[in-house]
Parts: sequence; C-alpha cells; structure tokens
Amino acid sequence: MVTTPRPIIDSVVRSVCGRGVDRLVPLTGGGMNETYRVELPNDVAVVARIARQPVPWFTDEEHVMAQARAVGVPTPEVLGVEQVDHDGELLSFSIQRLLPGRSLDELVGELPASDLERFVMDGGELLARVHSVVPDRGIRHELQLPEELVVARVARIVDEALGPAAAAVVERGADLLREEVMTRPSPTLSLAQGDFLPKNLLIDDGAIVGVIDWEFAGPAPPAFDLARWEVSAGDPLHDRSDLLRRGYARVADPDSADAGWVPAFVIDWALEQLGWKNPARPAQFRRCVEAIARYAAA
Repeated sequence: MVTTPRPIIDSVVRSVCGRGVDRLVPLTGGGMNETYRVELPNDVAVVARIARQPVPWFTDEEHVMAQARAVGVPTPEVLGVEQVDHDGELLSFSIQRLLPGRSLDELVGELPASDLERFVMDGGELLARVHSVVPDRGIRHELQLPEELVVARVARIVDEALGPAAAAVVERGADLLREEVMTRPSPTLSLAQGDFLPKNLLIDDGAIVGVIDWEFAGPAPPAFDLARWEVSAGDPLHDRSDLLRRGYARVADPDSADAGWVPAFVIDWALEQLGWKNPARPAQFRRCVEAIARYAAA
C-alpha cells in the first residue's frame, strides 16, 4: 500500500486537533485504508484514517455513527474530516477519538468460550440496534443479478484452486442468486453497518466499548450485515451466527429482520470475494465456497 507522506498527516492532524504529532503508529485491520494511532503532546491520542478514492470519502460516516450512538451503539467520535489533493490524487482523512480495547478478532484465541459467546451475543444486540435506525445517508447496498461472464471467470478461478466440484458449487450459487433476485419482492431497508465483523468490535474491561469502521454504512436489508458475518467473521465465529441472532433477539426478531434474504446475500458476498483481483486468503477462499454450498445444494 502507498503510504502518505508524514508532513501531510502532520498538517491535517494539526488542522483538526490544534497540535502537532509526536508519534505515528500504524494500526492493523485498516482494510483498504491507511490507519494510524496518532500520539499528540500531553499523552493524548487519536486515530487517523486515510482513504484513496476518486471521490471525497468519509463524508457520511460521522452522520451514521451519530445515528447509531443515539440508539445505544458505542461508536468513535469524529473530530474532523478533511480532503487533501496530493500530486493529483485525492486523500480523504477522518480523524477520530481513540477508543480503548482490542478487537474481538484478536481475542478469539485468548478468551474463554463463555466470554467469547457473550461478546458475540452482545454484538448481535448492538447490530439489532443499528438496524432499528431509518437510513437517510450512506452507501446503498442492493443485490444485483450476477453477470454470466463474471460467474464464468470466478468458476474458472475456483476450478483451478479447488477443483471442478467446487466450481459447480459456484455456478449453482449464481443460479440461486438469480432466482432470488428475480422472483422475490424487494426487502425492507434499514441502516446497515457495512462491515459488522469481529475485527470491528472493540473489547475492553469485559464489554464491547466500540463498533468501528463505518465507511460503508448505509441503506441495506438487515440480511446484508448478517450474511457478512456468516461468510467473513473468521473461524470459529463464522459458524456461530446462532449466537449473533440470540443477541439480536433481545431487541428484534432476527428471522423477521432478515426476511429469508441471508442466503442470497451470503452468495453475493462470497462471489464478490472469489472474484477479487487480489485473491482472498486461502482459508477465506475455501470459506466462500463452503458458504455458497450451504445454500446451493446439488
């Protein structure tokens, strides 16, 4: 990943925070963005996220996080959003207050099973609260008919990696997705977090203290977030959607919320990952095929 020159980061942080940078610490889990812990004088720290997109980024994130906070979901406070042109490239900055804790993804191998299950259920409750919000901004997520050329390319990739039986699973999944999109009435939209996964749940002092990374939040059926967890939560949590739903049920009925759309969104997300230009990790690659197979039986 291209890294942003230090003087540019210093300038943006000073503009937002009114003080210079003592130290920059790269953070893992930043996804497609650069993410830093920025240490300021007097033991103050913030988070700087930097995106490279053709259009201004992070413009709706502050708004949707405030909506989520209003219904009891802990989210970071955005201190400032700035857009900077550097050598003809647009750099979008989001400076946020640093939340304590470590991600649930990091803690999976350390926590007792009872604590892990509790955190997933607590996460399900928070997700239901997110879905209670009527969306008015953000990125809209809707299912589209899978294109035949794209499916054929993904099937070839899967055939080379895992064999013809796995490629057949991909093709059956695409057929099921087409049938769902063409024959079922459109689902109701809620506010979706966009990347509701263990890596974005911060744990501190025995509780979830933060839900981070809202750049892809926006209008979507609740099934969108539930399906992302099933495909991408990572071992062993991707097979514990039951725990997520039990927590969700504290606020709303998860079956009514997903309205039977989870299989279609699982297949849609798995096909997208399998077709990425930079392939997913081998374990995630296999997980995508397994997730499709769960719903696209022979």
